[in-house]
Amino acid sequence: MTYEELDVEEVKPEVKDKAKRERWGHHIEFILASIGLAVGTGNVWRFPYLAQKNGGGAFLLPYGIMLLIEGLPLFYLELALGQRMQKGFLRIWEQIRPYFKGIGIGQVFVSLQMTAYFPMVMCWCMYYFYLSFSNPLPWTKCDNSSVNISETCCVGDESKYFWYVESLRVTPTISEAGGFVPGITICWFLSWFFTYICLFKGIKSSGKAAYFTATFPYVVLICLFFRGVTLPGAGDGVKVLFTPDFKRLLNPTVWVEAAGQIFYSLSVAFGALILFGSYNNVQNNCSRDAMIIALVNCGTSVFAAIVVYSILGFRQHKVGMAVTDVEGGPGLAFIAYTTAVAQMPLPQLWAAAFFFMMVLLAVDSEFGTIEATIGPLQDYPFFKRIRKELLCLMVCVMLCLLGLPMTLEGGLHIFTLWDTFSVSLPLVFIGIFECIAVSWFYGLDRFCEDIKFMTGGRPHMYWQICWKFVSPILISVVLVASIVKMLMEPPTYPGFVGCIDHPVDASRFNGTKNWVLDMSYPVWGRLIAATMVALPVVPVPLFAVLNWNKPYVNIVHKDVL
Repeated sequence: MTYEELDVEEVKPEVKDKAKRERWGHHIEFILASIGLAVGTGNVWRFPYLAQKNGGGAFLLPYGIMLLIEGLPLFYLELALGQRMQKGFLRIWEQIRPYFKGIGIGQVFVSLQMTAYFPMVMCWCMYYFYLSFSNPLPWTKCDNSSVNISETCCVGDESKYFWYVESLRVTPTISEAGGFVPGITICWFLSWFFTYICLFKGIKSSGKAAYFTATFPYVVLICLFFRGVTLPGAGDGVKVLFTPDFKRLLNPTVWVEAAGQIFYSLSVAFGALILFGSYNNVQNNCSRDAMIIALVNCGTSVFAAIVVYSILGFRQHKVGMAVTDVEGGPGLAFIAYTTAVAQMPLPQLWAAAFFFMMVLLAVDSEFGTIEATIGPLQDYPFFKRIRKELLCLMVCVMLCLLGLPMTLEGGLHIFTLWDTFSVSLPLVFIGIFECIAVSWFYGLDRFCEDIKFMTGGRPHMYWQICWKFVSPILISVVLVASIVKMLMEPPTYPGFVGCIDHPVDASRFNGTKNWVLDMSYPVWGRLIAATMVALPVVPVPLFAVLNWNKPYVNIVHKDVL
């Protein structure tokens, strides 16, 4: 194999290049937008559940270790790479080596898949925010007049009944689509309208929006913290969260889940961080920024867990439901939290505050991933001819229509399908090749010199060892473990069967304590799942084969100060 390689000197900064690329209005906009991208609904409902499930306080040990050797190194790498190259990630990977072009295409696909289903979380939160102004709160009672599913809801399960039956009108299986749910469908279109309004001017509009959308959730979270820790029984909930069970650390699954949580919560491998970094001035201190943003994200997870479990402790005190009787994901927010808040003084206030916070967390994460699909395209002449407002509109309309089936009565099952397969495995796969491409092909020493040029000092040897050896090996272990687990335990989804006393369809299913029953995906569901995994993954080896012998030219840096 031969390459035509051109050695070039670094091009000195040129002021005339300044207009060629968008810039953040102020550095604080970059910090806030990046925090908004990383801090999302998963910090509130996924981390607390995983911590309690995997050893309580003991879980913080693998979580912290994975942050140091997996999350922070990749987060730092992406910000620095984007800032130095001053391009979208599609161009960057192609210019490092033509056969790495598939990494960028994979990142576009995984971002598209993420943005097609994630607004549904915002949609649900908007709907519950609207309902929070009702008196009494609708999830505190059972009203069967609108849905003929059971004669009465099970005692003590009003919130669960309202979530499955009144709000989403969930069908028993994924094969039963049902009709559109009016309230959810309206909120779906509203969520995309607000997303477009905040994004249509690119970072000029999303950067300004971040002043509110990235900061106000912390105002609400702090208010919920002081309200939560002063409630009766709050201490019992926090105790359950942090009581360590060190025996759990002997289970490899705990370490894999800690690695997965760090990887996904920091939003690495989507390409959005690379793009955000590329909008910075070249000689910005990206090392400092990476530490601040990543640590704020992880600190928020722990702080949110204290808030959630103090409120769950209050729920145990008032209605007798154990703190540990909680599900991860939407169940924690829309069932466990709503049960607890109904017992508080001024329940409408605390319900509205919580779901408004969740809307802002969701929309901030959505900004970054949509920008990651639009921004890189504008590095190519064809898309440069399309106005940013029009291109953004086209992408938003396409994704809105693609995710519209999730507003059907069977939409929760479709959401689960997307959430399980569209992002997790592809992100881990892409993350491995990011480390390999930069450390082994672009050149670790050259990358360190780039960082020295930007920040005034080379990165510590610790980061270099992580980038070249530790991080790609660890992420590979996570990938293999995830694949093995999937092969050993064929994926299922929670079909809706109703409670024990009043099952949804007694002729087909018995009810369960949690109202759901693990069911196997139909053939068409497994095909969709395989397609969602393949779309971001296949371009990586495909372009490696197609472009393996393609000549390349070393990158010429045209720095923009």
